[in-house]
Amino acid sequence: MKKNTALTLLISVLAVNLSGCGTLWKTTEPRRTALSQVLVSTAAERAATALTTDNNGQVQSNLASGLGKSFVDAKNFKNSDELYALQAIRDSFLAAGIVLVDDVKKADTIIEVATGALSIDNTSSLVGIPAMALPVPLAGNVQIPEVALYKTTNDRGLAKFSISLRDAHTGKVRIKPFTAVGTAFSKSWEVLLFFKFMENDLQLPQQYDALVH
Repeated sequence: MKKNTALTLLISVLAVNLSGCGTLWKTTEPRRTALSQVLVSTAAERAATALTTDNNGQVQSNLASGLGKSFVDAKNFKNSDELYALQAIRDSFLAAGIVLVDDVKKADTIIEVATGALSIDNTSSLVGIPAMALPVPLAGNVQIPEVALYKTTNDRGLAKFSISLRDAHTGKVRIKPFTAVGTAFSKSWEVLLFFKFMENDLQLPQQYDALVH
């Protein structure tokens, strides 16, 4: 047997054994993980809250003054993340005492909402062997799983909303347009394939938190 062929087979057998000797914590089954969804929704909630609170986190009680009945116009909010963010924004307005109506014809003020960012940034570093496909004679390509001796992963959710308010009848600006930003983060460490640790600023259920410690 040629040296290169023997080496390829040895790596393949080792990878199969490594992948079968324990249960690996997986987060890639659906199109997006639950953790990714929580990062985005938490960032959206924080940005929505920032729209109606001051630097101390107190609701701006004078925000609703003079607005009358308000209609929220958010034409570019279409996917599930954006629709959740829109609901968080509406809840924040209601908490600030703004009266909302669902019919623009009944509104005194139109609140235009736009999103500048609603996504996740990801960075990671790996000491080990990345996932790869190795050619095996007579068997085609064999997918070799990642072997992480040490790995760190950083995920940060970011939401940015822009708000403008105008008179529903005259079109004049009622309040100068402004923006708000919200963030959320999660960082994980993986050591010797089987040990995984996480820290984050999310409010996760204890059952979920236990899976990653």
